[in-house]
Formats: sequence, structure tokens, C-alpha cells
Amino acid sequence: MKKYVIGSMIGLIVLFASGCESDGSSGTLSCTKNYSEDGNQITDTMLVTYENNTVTSVENTNVTEYADASMVDMTVSFGQLFATSLNEVDGFNVSYSKENDNTVKYTMSVNYDELNIDALKEKFGNDFDEDSFYSSKNISIDDFKAENLSDYTCN
Repeated sequence: MKKYVIGSMIGLIVLFASGCESDGSSGTLSCTKNYSEDGNQITDTMLVTYENNTVTSVENTNVTEYADASMVDMTVSFGQLFATSLNEVDGFNVSYSKENDNTVKYTMSVNYDELNIDALKEKFGNDFDEDSFYSSKNISIDDFKAENLSDYTCN
């Protein structure tokens, strides 16, 4: 009996000393995509936090430099209305701001631990996308990268 207890203790010590994590890794992944669309210059950044290989939160920041500065105020006005509605959903935080005469910045943060998918579906209505990053609750970091970050540069 003593032999089994000592053997078990040695096994546990080896397991803990080796630093093995049975649930996987944790960390933060920063990814960026720069592109042009309709003459506008866009920088899109995703900051993805994960624990035990499961994504727990995402912050998406988009900065758009408009070729036509007259689009800025309209975009910010519409965006702020959109943000006000979405900010009523638990786990969601959206903001729009005018950075200068021709640049708009929006930030969308999703905390999956607090996210209420049903409320989100109700807010988005027919525009709700089951495959979007904002609805990717309980997704592994590898699946999130494959589904959402294939055209981003990550570090």
C-alpha cells in the first residue's frame, strides 16, 4: 500500500513539474488587416483573448479613412444609433467616433462569458450572422483563426 501511495505522489509531482496543461493554452492574439475598398483605406484589428484554447473575448477595431469626407458624419451618426442599440445586449460594447475630417473609428468588443446570443439575434434580426466572430461563443482559438482571421496578419 505504501508503495502505491509513494508511486502516486511521484506521478503527481512529475505531472505538475512538467507544466502540462490538460486544458490547453491561454493568451492574447493580435491580428491586423489593411485593405482598400471603394477608394477608402481600412485598417481592421482583432485582439482575441483565449483561455484553455477557448476564445473568451474579442475586440475588433476598424479605422476607415474615407476618400469622400462627406461620408464621415453620416457614417458616425448611423454608427452611433447602431451602437446604442447593440450596447443593450449583455457582453457587447460598440462605439463609433470621428477621428478627423475623413476618418471614422469603430470598436466592437464581445465578452463571450457574458454574451446573450438570443438578445443579440433579436437586435440584429435578419442581419444576424451565425458564423460571424461576434456570435462565436464556445469556439476554440484554432477554429476562430480559421473562420475569422485567414486574411489577417497575426502575432
